[in-house]
Amino acid sequence: MAYPLSLLTLNVSGMRDSRKRSRIFQFCRTLGVDFVFFQETHIVNEDDVHTWSFEWGGGLHASFGSTTSCGSVILVSPRWTPLVGKVDSDHEGRLVCITVRHPCGKFFLCNVYAPNRPSGRRDFFMTLPSFVPGSAPCILAGDFNCVPDTQLDRMSRCTSSGCVGMSALDMFIKNHDMVDVWRAQHPGLSCSLGTALMARTPQGWTECTLHLHCHRGTVKL
Repeated sequence: MAYPLSLLTLNVSGMRDSRKRSRIFQFCRTLGVDFVFFQETHIVNEDDVHTWSFEWGGGLHASFGSTTSCGSVILVSPRWTPLVGKVDSDHEGRLVCITVRHPCGKFFLCNVYAPNRPSGRRDFFMTLPSFVPGSAPCILAGDFNCVPDTQLDRMSRCTSSGCVGMSALDMFIKNHDMVDVWRAQHPGLSCSLGTALMARTPQGWTECTLHLHCHRGTVKL
């Protein structure tokens, strides 16, 4: 039996403005996605979580940033909200992970917002293993601010600073048996976005399949 799962990842470039936030939430409802990964929301505290989750009408889990930078959020649709378990996050507004109970077992969702600064990006990828479980099914998505394949995924030539962190990210992907979902589905199609979705195949899920539908990008409303 197949259990479809849809996921949207967007860098929203700030959503503290209530009108912009309302339009973004409505856009997500129109798509009917199960989970939404936002980067750079500028969410700062639990008061924001309470207000934004009420406006959304479902679950909301966050890693707090400042009013001008960072702030990572995972929105959960109402039908999946009761199935969310443990929540983990960093203290920089760059990473939030949740555990979800699935008919075939639990899996993990991790929203990533990697630093623009080259040295910070490399160090950030080095810390990812402490948040990502060793062998459990996992979906890692967000704004990585670099790409695994510079030939296909960049419109301009990669500068030395822009490439910093790619080797660490590539090593992380290989060590955790993850797959670039977009590249697997579109092997020859170029994409200049820094957003990506990585997934580890749910090993042992023999009686059902998790079908992923991914939307990604950057939005300014």
